[in-house]
Amino acid sequence: MFNCDGLRLLFSSIENYMDRVIEALEEHGYTTIFDGRLALKTRLIIHLRNLPLELSVPWDPYWNLPYIPAATLRDALKAAAQQISTNCRVDFGTLETPSTIAVLDAYPVQCPCCQSLVTVDYVEEEGVCELSDIKQLPILTVSSNTAFRIVLLARKENLSCPEDKFLDALYLLIKIALKRGVGALTSLGYGAFNINAI
Repeated sequence: MFNCDGLRLLFSSIENYMDRVIEALEEHGYTTIFDGRLALKTRLIIHLRNLPLELSVPWDPYWNLPYIPAATLRDALKAAAQQISTNCRVDFGTLETPSTIAVLDAYPVQCPCCQSLVTVDYVEEEGVCELSDIKQLPILTVSSNTAFRIVLLARKENLSCPEDKFLDALYLLIKIALKRGVGALTSLGYGAFNINAI
């Protein structure tokens, strides 16, 4: 079902859908500042009912594929912003003020040839147990080398500094965030992207 050869038409439909979303936002005053197809360096964990939500990436019911929600990407960028100091502030907004940046949901648009988009991985069950009673829980993951389309837009009139400096700061945040990883278990190496293309 998730063999990469059988997903090409679906990936094309997702690309067309994202193009239309970008076009609609640009008609409302946004400018595309990052539109990249970046491949996973390591596997990415997908949500399952028997795992807590914080240990997973959700499943899109319309496309029937895993995806990375915009909020997850935005949170990763915010965390990266706390690690660096720059004169150019990238504003992600608050409950009271709107964000300068619009982050779109990231969908898979390409996966490794002759592989499956979704693979099974295993994590050990937490807690104290006897050695003879060790259990490994199967979890679904997105295969490494799967490319996601990541798109960020901004209203240029709301930038906190000149556009070139703003873009430099934003690209640095993207590199830091995606190198560290998104989704669940990033501290164990899951969800890291290959950032050489940025």
